[in-house]
Amino acid sequence: MNARFLVIATFCLLVGLSACHRQARCYSEAEVLLQEGLELRKQQQTDAAAESFSQALLKLRRCDDQSPQVRRLKGQLKDHLGAMYWKNGINEESLMLHHEAVTLFESIGDSSLMVIALRNIARVSASSHKMKDADAYYRQALSIAQQRDDTAFVNETLLEMANDLYLENGDFEQAIALASEALQNGSSPDFSHLVLGMAHYYLERDSLALQYFAEAVKSEKASIRMAAYQGMSEISEIAGDTQQALDYLKHYLDNLKQSDQEYKTKELLQIKADYDLKLQKANLETSQHQRNLWLYSTLTLLVFFLLFTLLLLRQRTLKSKLNAEKTRNQLEAAMSKNKVYLSALALSEQITASTLDFNLESQDWDDYIELVDLVYDGFVKRLQQQYPLLNKGDLPMCCLTKQGFSNQVISILLNMQIASYARRKSRVKQEKMNGLTDPRTFEEMIQGIDRNAEFGMRNAE
Repeated sequence: MNARFLVIATFCLLVGLSACHRQARCYSEAEVLLQEGLELRKQQQTDAAAESFSQALLKLRRCDDQSPQVRRLKGQLKDHLGAMYWKNGINEESLMLHHEAVTLFESIGDSSLMVIALRNIARVSASSHKMKDADAYYRQALSIAQQRDDTAFVNETLLEMANDLYLENGDFEQAIALASEALQNGSSPDFSHLVLGMAHYYLERDSLALQYFAEAVKSEKASIRMAAYQGMSEISEIAGDTQQALDYLKHYLDNLKQSDQEYKTKELLQIKADYDLKLQKANLETSQHQRNLWLYSTLTLLVFFLLFTLLLLRQRTLKSKLNAEKTRNQLEAAMSKNKVYLSALALSEQITASTLDFNLESQDWDDYIELVDLVYDGFVKRLQQQYPLLNKGDLPMCCLTKQGFSNQVISILLNMQIASYARRKSRVKQEKMNGLTDPRTFEEMIQGIDRNAEFGMRNAE
């Protein structure tokens, strides 16, 4: 009886030690996968980054879910994975992951990570044209940042609200107020000036817009200078100063090339960093292997006494199985081959000289409109029934808006300046979609056509 008790006690002790060792190993591996995913995200490798974050979450399933460090890491992984889903247009899944991250951060009292997750929820809500939800989450994040007295977080939240929410929603005065407040608080002047310049431009205060754009072009970031020069070129073109518009356009193209070059240089550096990270992982695995070898050598002496107990434990194998992520829409394969959709995705990821190099034919647009009609269960037909004044030339703009692409992406695909696109959108709404009696935005009217559709490309990866 004493011998049996000794065997059982020894086995329980070894199981406990093995479980602790396994949990520590899984947590360490999850941390490495998180860093890999972050590096891949910087390189714009969205799918690979999402895979790393997903694998890390699976590793954490073997860890103690009540541990604060496990909950923090799990929240970070869910927040990053939600951002990757948003990049691929999977907004509903993205919102769910960001909400889960907020809950985890709240449970451990990490307000800084809560602010980031809440801003991510707001960003996804804004891109889904849920402006009231976006405003509520941005204000919640702003309130927490102010309570923390974190000036950097406050300024970042103010600028995101101004750019992603109020500029997109057409509330330009509110965008000016928030960007001005951030600027007074010591935020990054180049991005603040760019937002202020864009807001005044849409309000047709061209002289003020030029002043802010002139400050923005002092930025060290080529992408900000590029956007500012584009706005200055459009203002000069509207004013009839063709030569000045061409000069600004040249600066715009120069900075576009520089931005592309900076991205390529950064990508090379990230490749090196990725190699260093993998080397670090290999060293970590080697160290773990050595510790395991020592542990297993010790355990070998006790194997004989544990055979009987191990036979009993064979029935206690893990019952839960990991559910692989499945394809949510069979139409994804067809849409992923459409030239218009691929061009829009490329522009959404990174607007560079290479992504601007596309040529869309009439047949490409016809195929795209037909496919959108299929994906959204007759969306185009219902759109034309509700607004019969819309013609064939208006349908591409409506279909791209339905899929949630930004004004900048749509204007590029339609070969228009962003200001011209904004005016055309306003004209279509007023003249062809009963805009004088309907207080909703153009995007809200388009999304309102198909509220009951079960599936859409926003669920496609």
